[in-house]
Formats: sequence, structure tokens, C-alpha cells
Amino acid sequence: MNHEINRERFLDSLLEMGQIGKNGKGVNRLALNDSDKKARDRLIEWFREENLEVLIDPIGNISGLRKGKDKHKPPVMVGSHLDTVKKAGIYDGALGVLAGLAIIRYLNQEDIQTNQSVAVTSFTNEEGARFQPDMMGSMVCTGKLDPETAYKAKDDDGITVKEELQRIGYLGKDRIFASHYLELHVEQGPILHSENLQIGVVEGVQGMAWWDAEYFGEANHAGTTPLHLRKDALLATAETCVKIREIAERIGNETVVTMGRLQLKPDIRNVIPSSTFFTIDFRQYKTDLYEAGQKTIVNQIKETTKKHGLEYTLTKTVDAKPVKFQNNMVSLIEEKTRQLGFNYKRMHSGAGHDAQFMTHICPTAMIFVPSINGKSHSPEEFTTKNDCINGANLLLNCVLDLANHSNM
Repeated sequence: MNHEINRERFLDSLLEMGQIGKNGKGVNRLALNDSDKKARDRLIEWFREENLEVLIDPIGNISGLRKGKDKHKPPVMVGSHLDTVKKAGIYDGALGVLAGLAIIRYLNQEDIQTNQSVAVTSFTNEEGARFQPDMMGSMVCTGKLDPETAYKAKDDDGITVKEELQRIGYLGKDRIFASHYLELHVEQGPILHSENLQIGVVEGVQGMAWWDAEYFGEANHAGTTPLHLRKDALLATAETCVKIREIAERIGNETVVTMGRLQLKPDIRNVIPSSTFFTIDFRQYKTDLYEAGQKTIVNQIKETTKKHGLEYTLTKTVDAKPVKFQNNMVSLIEEKTRQLGFNYKRMHSGAGHDAQFMTHICPTAMIFVPSINGKSHSPEEFTTKNDCINGANLLLNCVLDLANHSNM
């Protein structure tokens, strides 16, 4: 028997959540801002309407727990996140959380008592757009990041995570464990849409390394300083940007690298830049290439700064290793996808997700649904209603299998 969520309630909740933080330029629910608080508050209202036990942990992760027959086993957990980048669409993250809510509503509506408990979790600061590292909530949940270290992370205005958790009332004390974890997410890339596929069965997540870097040269007059006597921090940064792109091309195998932020001082038209701040984002799925690529990038920075006579600092803020999900979990999703008649492909994720850390503590896997034209982290992000519902129904059938029959 195939089970189906209530389409209308699910889509209504997704659209309602999409209005929270919307300002005409997309959705802004940066982690722990006022709109993020409103989204959290609304999610808890929905949890309580379904008579779930609400749990908030020390980093502000929110879980709604529906008890099963076996009170001793940890729950089957589904989830994702509600925080966004600054100008986001409505699907990234929220789709997975609200699909979990739709599953709970279905179980209550049909009066289905599962053997194992089922939990829906919204993780704090998955995006890392305001506080680094990203995926902070799942890192703390899985013991990969100490809460006290996370609390000290600051945004661009110097406000800490702990200050904001306290301000919005989400500095909790609860704990929750999971026997299994499943996450539904939009692909955030063009593959499924371009190949006219309904489902991505995700086998793993590529590794992601982030650095903050600063180059220090000398400010001087743009008209009177000869080129060969300059210590131009921006010139060296531009060269670095080109060189790291060349490194990614040499590595190949779908390696990507991005210099996403760049700030220079003194930022005056006729003055040679004395310093730059920039970020590097490096990603690769194969562990050996991931590790080798990082070393090559660091060596390139050393060579470039030496060539230009600069000092530098380089701080790694994220090192999320590549992960491969457990075969039995991936096979479960593939089996249910076939039973429901969806066309699909096995693939890995180019974006980081909370599942990347949950896999360290319990069997984990992910489901992707198409992003039209690959748009994401943008107001133009769009996934069709049918694709959202397909993903939620697939998630529901996987959860029921795990919560009632699992020996994984």
C-alpha cells in the first residue's frame, strides 16, 4: 500500500512559511534574525496542533516528537532547516521540514501508530550566511562542534550566536537522538530538471572547505608609484582567484571553487589597495581529491603572496569531509521510488546539507526533487507543486517502512 500526504495542507504550509521574511527581494530568514524567530514560532504552533512533544536543544534545533509503541528506541527523524540566505526562495530547507510536518499530519489523520517514534527537526543555521560554520545545528547535534565554540561565532556586526539565541528565546536544554535520518531537499542544481527526472536518490554529499583570507600590502599613490615597486593586495587577490580556478580545472572530476566575498582597503579610486579580505569555497566528492585540492590551494596562496611581497592570514572556517550514505538507506529510497512509479537517478549532492553530519551518528540518506533551471539561493528558485508532493510522498513511505519494520 502506498501512502499519500494531504496535498492542500502541505502546500498551504509551504506557501505560508514562504511569506515569513519575504520583503519583495526574496526571503530573508538569516539565522536567528526576527524572521527566523517568526518561522520557528509558527513551526512550534503547528507541532503543538498535532500534539507533538516540542524539544529545543542548546543550539536552538527544534524537534517535534510523535511517540511510537516502543518508547525505548530513538525516533526515526526527518528534517532540514528554516533559515535562508539573504535573498532566498521558499523551498530550500523549508520543503524538508514541512514535508516532515505533513507526514505527522497524515499519521494523526489516519490514526496510525508506528512502532518507533517519529521526529521532525529543524536545524539551526544550516546556511552559514550569517554565522560560520554552516550546518551549525547538525554539527552540534552530532558532536562535531562544541556548543561553546558555536556560541562565540559572530556575524558582521559582532553579534554572537549565543546572544541571538537568548534574544529570540531559543537557547534550549533538551536533547534528542535518532535511529535513522532522512532529508528531503530541492536539488539546487539543474541535473534533474534538464534530464526530465522526478527524483534524485542521493548517495552522498561532496566535501566542502571554506577559508577566510587576508592579504596585506602597502597603500600608495596610484599615479606616482611605479608598477614594479608596488605591493598591491588586490592584484595578488585577483591572481589568486584565477589560479584557484585553474587548480579546480586541473583536478577535474566535478571540482568547483569560488571566491564569493571580496573587500578591499582603503577602497579609494586613486590609491593602491593595501589589504584585501576574501573567501574561498572549495568542493569535491572524492576524498583523495578533496584533501589534495586543499593542500594545492594553500600552497598557491603562499606562492602568490611571496611573489607579490605580501603578508597574509588564512583561516579555515569549514571542513566538511565528503560523505557516502549507508547503502541500505539509499537502497530503501530507491526501492520506494520504484514502487511509487517515479523516474529517478542516483546522484551526489553538490551542496552541503545537515544529512552530511547526521550520517556520522545514524543511518542517513537524502531525496532530491528538481529545481527548475537549477535556480537556488535566489528569489527565482522554483519547484513545481507536483514535484514537492512527489518528494513528500516518497519521504512518507520511507519513514513508515523505517518506523514499522526497520532492522537497519
